Amino acid sequence: MSPIARPTAALWTLWAILAAAFVLMLKLNLPGHLTVDSVLALHEGRFGVRTTWNPAFFGWLLGVLDRIHTGTALAVALSGGLLFGGWGLLALTRPRTSWLAPLLALGVIALPQMIVYPGIVWKDVQFAVATLAGVALLAFGVRDRLGRTPWISLIVAALLFAAAGLLRQNGLLMALPAALAIAWARSGYRGWARSAGLGVGWLAAVAALTFVLSAVAQPQGAGAPDSAGGKGVRILQTYDLAAASALKPGRATPHIDRASPAAGAYLRAHATEFYSPERVDTMSSDVRMAQLWKSVPRDVIRDEWLELIRGDTGLYLQARGLAFGQVLGTPVIDKCLPVSIGVDGPVETLKALNMPRRHSHEDQRLYNYVTWFLDTPAISHLAFAAIAVVVGVLLLLRRDPADLVVAGLLAGALGFAASFFVISIACDYRYLYLLDVAALTGLVYLALDPRIRRA
Repeated sequence: MSPIARPTAALWTLWAILAAAFVLMLKLNLPGHLTVDSVLALHEGRFGVRTTWNPAFFGWLLGVLDRIHTGTALAVALSGGLLFGGWGLLALTRPRTSWLAPLLALGVIALPQMIVYPGIVWKDVQFAVATLAGVALLAFGVRDRLGRTPWISLIVAALLFAAAGLLRQNGLLMALPAALAIAWARSGYRGWARSAGLGVGWLAAVAALTFVLSAVAQPQGAGAPDSAGGKGVRILQTYDLAAASALKPGRATPHIDRASPAAGAYLRAHATEFYSPERVDTMSSDVRMAQLWKSVPRDVIRDEWLELIRGDTGLYLQARGLAFGQVLGTPVIDKCLPVSIGVDGPVETLKALNMPRRHSHEDQRLYNYVTWFLDTPAISHLAFAAIAVVVGVLLLLRRDPADLVVAGLLAGALGFAASFFVISIACDYRYLYLLDVAALTGLVYLALDPRIRRA
């Protein structure tokens, strides 16, 4: 394999398509689409405060880009640049470029995941594209089985994986298959002992950079430690307890009953009314239950939740299975926020940001475009999971160095999706956006050189 693929007409065409897709994405989406989460994160970043339980790094990143250019236009450009730039870099990892790749890219970029989602200022999107760009750098670095791995590609990839892990609480899972892929890909050149050391060293670098970025992202002078993670865990635990009470009416909650008899009694009497496997938000609609939860200490909630897992494991797994089925299968896609166009958020927060609500005629046209794909395999995590499995198997059969890294992306995306069995609290489509992006990346990568035999 040559160190860098020689540009051909097919490769130049692919790059031109990706560049055009990037420009079109910017034209359709700038200055970006923001939901409540996005608006609150931008507010945190601009004013250096913590008001939500979302990752601090997301707000910090938006704040840094906002100081360079006010608003979220740079965040949109960053998402698109990492996505389409990553695909462009992957094209250099193969010794040739088939005309199938630009033809497939033309169809793929028409999907909402490619042409609309990068324009939505969501941490899930930033997480997915940062992971993809990191994988592209790793694949480029190990592409030559007889050459050294450039340290710069490893370092920048480690930085991107660290950032990705801070954007999604379970995102650091992606670093494990990446490290394994590095070790496997370099074993033919360095031997297993040295290549394993390289993989472990790279993983340690990701951990170190994660720690550094996490410290940097915390608002200066915030005082108390960041409690966002603890709040998220409590929400998950109360959601599981509500599910258990709804699925098994009358179930005892001894820990809660001792701390707050009123909360336990109300939970048993009304859980079937406010629990929904689709999302946790329905719990907050019951004002009385929301007030009663506040009277239950965090350690009591934790003990009750652990008792559910230990003492009624089947019921816990049933509750988790229902929530996971919603986020993976999105049975009623309209209830799972498949897309969000325009700008919306709390009135006072928007006022502080000097940002009006927005839903223009152009926004409506873009939303209408996305609706063409709803209730089709194009907006189906299950369909993309199947693609990921098939493409991953084909890449493992060929086992070129870069193949192993892309296969690691696919395996990691499937594992990341599986982790939502434990943590899912809502079916929003964006949560598994990485799975879609990984599957499409693997498909385009395979189309670059569809030969299954090694180059």
